[in-house]
Amino acid sequence: MEKGFSRIRRALLVVAIVVGALTVLFYGIALDISRDYPSILSGSPIDSIHANKPVVHIGVISRYPPNITYRGYQPIIDYLTENTAYRFELTLSQDYSEALGNLTTKKVSAVFLGSYLYVTAHDRYGVIPILKPLNENFEPFSRSVLIVNAKTNIYSVNDLVGKKLALPSRESFSSNWILNYELPRHRISPSDLASIFNFPHHQSVIYQVLRGNYDAGVTREHLVKEFFNANIRAVQYSEPIPSPPLSVAADYNRELVKALKRALLAVGSDEQKRQELTKEWDPEFIHGFVEANDSDYNVIRAMNRTR
Repeated sequence: MEKGFSRIRRALLVVAIVVGALTVLFYGIALDISRDYPSILSGSPIDSIHANKPVVHIGVISRYPPNITYRGYQPIIDYLTENTAYRFELTLSQDYSEALGNLTTKKVSAVFLGSYLYVTAHDRYGVIPILKPLNENFEPFSRSVLIVNAKTNIYSVNDLVGKKLALPSRESFSSNWILNYELPRHRISPSDLASIFNFPHHQSVIYQVLRGNYDAGVTREHLVKEFFNANIRAVQYSEPIPSPPLSVAADYNRELVKALKRALLAVGSDEQKRQELTKEWDPEFIHGFVEANDSDYNVIRAMNRTR
């Protein structure tokens, strides 16, 4: 009997090791941003170059690596080209500031901004939000989450003292939430942590925590929640905030904005068609859009005032 239990324990151990190795391998492939991706940026499935339409450039902040950004956003660009009188082209950026600069200098006509960066953009440059995506509950909100490697003894924000923390861009809501709101709320100074490092992409944060290179990290909830397992767990969530808006400059082209709104608001008009239409889109946008207003983002301004 004892030998039988021993064999079962060994078999379970082998299974656990294999599952762990496969998980790490999956993240290593899915979150690897060390490679170049010139081939995927070379063209669109839609032959928009020969479409006899005026060209419109749409920008996007650099929260994801180029390959992931292109894979999730280009199908939206193709949809807009097919369903409006314009030929849309996707414009990537090296960082959040470049994406905003492209809008203020008219290199792009609209840009997918982060919620935190939008507030800065509006207050400094008069940038206007026109649409915001819906989450899986068909509500225009999102959250950030403090994640930890399951092997750590971190079970609350207070436990971050003396630990290594991985963060995305300094201009992201995720970074500002933990550093400027959550840590002060627990009377913790950044200097109380062993180290804090800002990575250029959210996927890098997840990968660093998964590998145990960092004890904890902060990322967007929808990017990581389906991967919570024996390797990563959630410790603290932010309050829901308005989802990141598609934004335009103050002197926007009214006909263009009408076309953008009409096309993207139509995505959610038919549930069955929506699921088929958005299956290749970035998961943030597959549930459709609603109109956005600047006042929606006052909650972020209020958080900033508490600092």
